[in-house]
Amino acid sequence: MRRMNVFALVVFCPWISVLVVSPLLFAQPDEATRSAELWIDGAILKTIETTSTAAQVSGVIESLVVKEGSKVKAGQELGRIRDKGIQLQSERAKASVQVAKKKQANDIDRRLAAKNRSVAENEYQRAVEANLQVKDVYPINEIDRLRLLFDRATLETERAAYLQDMASLELSIAEIEYRQSLELLERHRITAPCDGVVIAVEKRTGEWVEPGSVLVKIVQIDRLRIEGFINAEDAVAELVGSKAQVEVLSGSTLLETQAEFVFISPDANPLNSQVRVFLEVDNRDGRLRPGMRPKTNFKRVVSK
Repeated sequence: MRRMNVFALVVFCPWISVLVVSPLLFAQPDEATRSAELWIDGAILKTIETTSTAAQVSGVIESLVVKEGSKVKAGQELGRIRDKGIQLQSERAKASVQVAKKKQANDIDRRLAAKNRSVAENEYQRAVEANLQVKDVYPINEIDRLRLLFDRATLETERAAYLQDMASLELSIAEIEYRQSLELLERHRITAPCDGVVIAVEKRTGEWVEPGSVLVKIVQIDRLRIEGFINAEDAVAELVGSKAQVEVLSGSTLLETQAEFVFISPDANPLNSQVRVFLEVDNRDGRLRPGMRPKTNFKRVVSK
């Protein structure tokens, strides 16, 4: 086995420790001597998403309780657009629902109509039976009158049932209008769309805004992205989903964590044959910051 002289120089900077290796190490490499670990060149930490919270309705900002640097949770209320008139509409809609429920539950007319029908039916049947036993006990015009009363009472029961069905529909309409008022109230709330840190407050309390006006900008820091480059020969498809070790020098503290490959560019740089890659890092503990330059290495993936 041949011998090879290797010279290495270690350079330190505030953010990253860089290992510079003499080119002699890579002179005519063979597969048996290649390193099992690879480095990502030019690696830098970046945010994955920056989200803007916009006004959904026009109006005056009544309150805005966050400032630059505030940490927020998804769904957290950041402020409100003045909504006093909408609150009154919502209260009225709620009262309308209560009225509609009372009407829908009221079956007095239906029960009264049913009793009237029962009485009218009995009177008519007795008159008919009496005439069958003794002819002309009830004249024909009286029989017709009793029949008319019976038919009218029958129609009254049908109308009472119809009115109660209509009351059920009115209740449904009232409930929809109440939900609409609540939805409109919700649109007056300014809420955080995701977990993150406020990096900009574009409007202030008392300002008039229109729908779509950007109010607050939030950056997500619970997951960060490492962007860098690797040699095209190492950019195999099997790399996606694999893990990489990450070291970041923050002051005098060396932070260590893991990252996962999520993207490999299909294009290679024709000048240096390097390929752009993305890795995602779990940063829920908040130790890492966008802009840091991590030292990132990973196990070589051999393409089958």
